[in-house]
Amino acid sequence: MKRLCVSACLLGVPCRWKGDAKPCEAVQRLAKDPRIELVPFCPELAAGLGCPRPPIELVEGEGVEPLQPFNPSTSSTLQPRGSASPIRVLRVDRTGDATDALRAACEAQADALARSGGVDGFVLKSRSPSCGLAAPLHDAAGRETGIAPGLWAALARERFPDARFFDETRPPGAAP
Repeated sequence: MKRLCVSACLLGVPCRWKGDAKPCEAVQRLAKDPRIELVPFCPELAAGLGCPRPPIELVEGEGVEPLQPFNPSTSSTLQPRGSASPIRVLRVDRTGDATDALRAACEAQADALARSGGVDGFVLKSRSPSCGLAAPLHDAAGRETGIAPGLWAALARERFPDARFFDETRPPGAAP
């Protein structure tokens, strides 16, 4: 049996920042396949951010001070290539930093997946600051400056290097 960790919103769970879901027909078909076990996960809910909640985004650069010293050997997935600036997950209005809470929730989920036999792949919500394989990256003023993996996507790739990664724009089984 294949085991996939799936962004809960893609299964129809109303857990997005606005309190809605983003059900994906292809993911819902996977849920009906008896050969596949789906493990739903919403990093923001697991981190205690609530639902609905203020929106968050990936932020790097001047004016973004990490709460902990940046360590390339442990945080490389949250540093864009060619950049010395750490990436934080901040509220869009800059009144809160969710990085540490999200990192703890994602680490706990990765540990739980590893303890329960691992996972064959991930189907993640595109453009999400936690789940996106390529999410918008912003500067301290809120301007979009590039892309970076969301915190959960980056950590999952690091912890499960042999797993396959998809998002709802190219779910498993989609034509190349």
